[in-house]
Amino acid sequence: MDPRPDFPTTQWTLVMRVRHGGEVCRVALQELCSLYWYPIYVFLRRQGYAPHHAEDLTQGFFIKLLNDESLAVADEAKGRLRTFLLQHLKRHLVDQKRFDHALKRGGATQTISFEEEHAEERYAREPLDLRDPERLFSQAWARELIGGVREKLRADFDDTKRPEAFEVLLPFLLLDDEPPTYREVAARLRATEVSVRLMVHRLRVKFRALLRDEVARTAGSSADIEAELEWLKSVLCQP
Repeated sequence: MDPRPDFPTTQWTLVMRVRHGGEVCRVALQELCSLYWYPIYVFLRRQGYAPHHAEDLTQGFFIKLLNDESLAVADEAKGRLRTFLLQHLKRHLVDQKRFDHALKRGGATQTISFEEEHAEERYAREPLDLRDPERLFSQAWARELIGGVREKLRADFDDTKRPEAFEVLLPFLLLDDEPPTYREVAARLRATEVSVRLMVHRLRVKFRALLRDEVARTAGSSADIEAELEWLKSVLCQP
């Protein structure tokens, strides 16, 4: 077992689709990018790379994975994909001269639009006292996953009488800050405390179900799912 939380396991099914080539490959690569581009960008920024250089390296890393068929030799039986990606990213950083040549040769090929994603604005909100790039990667990935689950939960939330209810109840779910009292929420939503407690309970149950479904897409067996949920908890609880 790893001595501390490491990179999260991602979807091996996406790797298989990248190997197929064509439109399936392009869509799968885009999904891999959506899962990993920001954590990789954060990792590079914490390594000391300037914003524009970190963008180029992140872009080039995904292009390299596709162009040199690195994913074609990835083997789920040999370990977690997170270890595979970490090894290849470090090699990518060491080989600067070949990277620069490949980037120029690649021309306008892009997989990520950093202007749309506001990478540096997000990075500015990362904790300044966290010096370990790998731990920062882990925390960024975990927040990305939780953020995706939150948006799915928002889309599923249905309360036409109280359209503002989801945002009001959200602090009970994420616990980033001290949530308000049930009495305060009841007054804001013009509901009873009993109904507010029921809404919070239902929201938490639905969130846990969506989170488990999302983790199931990245893990294999039930044991892997439980281990990944514990990994998420340990990472998100880190100061």
